[in-house]
Amino acid sequence: MSLPPAPAPNRRRFLGLMGASGAAALSPGLLSGCSGSADTGGGGSASASTDLDDLIPTFRAFDGVGPDLPGTGGAPDGFTSYPDTFVRAAGDVRGSGGHYTAMTPMWGPIPPGLGNNSFYEHVNGRIGTTVEFNFQDGNTIIDKMNAVVAGRDVADITMFPDWVINLIPQFNRAVGELFEDLTPYLAGDAGLAYPLLANLDSDAWRANVFNERLQGIPWPSEPFSNWVLYRRDLLEGEYGLAAPTSAEELFELGEELNDPDNNRWAFGDFTLTARQIFGAPRQWRYENGELVHMFETEEWRASVEFMRRVFDAGLVHPDLVAQGDNSKELLNSGQLIFAQDGLGGWNEAYAQILGDNPDFRLDLLPVFGHDGGTPVLHRNDPSSQSVFIRKDMDPEEVEEILAVVNFCAAPFGTQEYMDYRYGEEGVHHERNEHGAPELTDLGNSEVSDGYYFISGRPPAITESQYPDFVDWKVAWYNDAIAYADEDPFTGIRIQRPERFSAAELPLNDRVENIIRGREDLSSLDTAIDDWRRDGGEEGREFYMEVLQEHGRD
Repeated sequence: MSLPPAPAPNRRRFLGLMGASGAAALSPGLLSGCSGSADTGGGGSASASTDLDDLIPTFRAFDGVGPDLPGTGGAPDGFTSYPDTFVRAAGDVRGSGGHYTAMTPMWGPIPPGLGNNSFYEHVNGRIGTTVEFNFQDGNTIIDKMNAVVAGRDVADITMFPDWVINLIPQFNRAVGELFEDLTPYLAGDAGLAYPLLANLDSDAWRANVFNERLQGIPWPSEPFSNWVLYRRDLLEGEYGLAAPTSAEELFELGEELNDPDNNRWAFGDFTLTARQIFGAPRQWRYENGELVHMFETEEWRASVEFMRRVFDAGLVHPDLVAQGDNSKELLNSGQLIFAQDGLGGWNEAYAQILGDNPDFRLDLLPVFGHDGGTPVLHRNDPSSQSVFIRKDMDPEEVEEILAVVNFCAAPFGTQEYMDYRYGEEGVHHERNEHGAPELTDLGNSEVSDGYYFISGRPPAITESQYPDFVDWKVAWYNDAIAYADEDPFTGIRIQRPERFSAAELPLNDRVENIIRGREDLSSLDTAIDDWRRDGGEEGREFYMEVLQEHGRD
């Protein structure tokens, strides 16, 4: 069975690409929104989201295919089948024959390039513009994007994962020098000229305002980034065990399943999930007139102590003790039963494994608190990646690129979506007996996620070609959304002080060492003191001023 590529970037691969400091990439503090203030210095700045309304497109929902399983409370909708026919959404908004370069990450083999790839010919023909991709290895994307920004050498269209933006020093200063101000093209009713961009969530657009100008085009996020995936087929089918409902049950289950002599370990590293199981805040908690950072909470400390216990018990695969980046492969092969991953890792695994093992089943671990009570799930920022257009292009060129991005923002159920995801029917994909696309041999060699990465679209759970996937994921989301944490800074776009951001990296490195037994647990106090000294207290003062300025104190 030939299956389509995974339809979402995999944040677990993001996590592994920076070695010891990788956890910082998904740490709550590094996923803050971008500033709408004119302050581009290192001291940080903030604007209420309502102050940015004049800078973003007027929202107008696209009336497309209705969901089979509606999401609740902000959870994504689910579609259990593909429609029989696809609507055309882009209309007359098309390119005019231009040729533009685009830089995006790529995970996996690079497909044949322009001139040797019929998938590109098909999609470029549908758009009316030639897009030539310059793919960068997703596992080294932070190094490449740092070099791109430092060298001022950007493509016509450049996609940055938002966590990469937060790790590039002084990106907030460079963005206006490198990329086009899109405010005149998209602000207010001007954005209605691009109806599929106007269909994107307003909060996601606000997160792409830098220095009081609209600079980026968003990829609206699913509510959560990561949780623990588990081999449901093995846990329930082979071992006859139920999923845990508390931290202690999880630990005991790990002890029961762990069998290194038979090449089976219970866990990968699930530090980010443990924080949420133990109820630590995403970043700040405001209580009794004071701001308390996650690092200063008893809940966070308890999660670190729990992870140290898991590692000390030998329940983590040795590759991951050594901070390897192969947890996904270990989970898929059955060497792990539980592994933290980005939620896109689920469908990615199905695409790789189901053809050879139709009984293979993953699921997300049900949401639970450490004592069986209420967890605190850390919500994503509203935009997970940003697309920028090179500065100093002619207005006609900017408008043509916006037409390209508009095409690639077409949601599930449209012909445009099928084009940029799966190519031409009968050539790059066929539809199976359920109406779902399956790549042909040619499609497997030529189709890539390039066009998918140069725009966003409303989140949806659409992979009906995978057994149980849509039902299970929608059910998980509709339960989990009730446990999203309360952020005292919701609705305020913030650019964090540079010293505050920088102070997180060494602390996260220390935590990696502590949970792996390379440092004693007692060193946690010293690490937190160092964090306060090196930027934590500065961050607290900054955030308290933000609360006071916006009437949240």
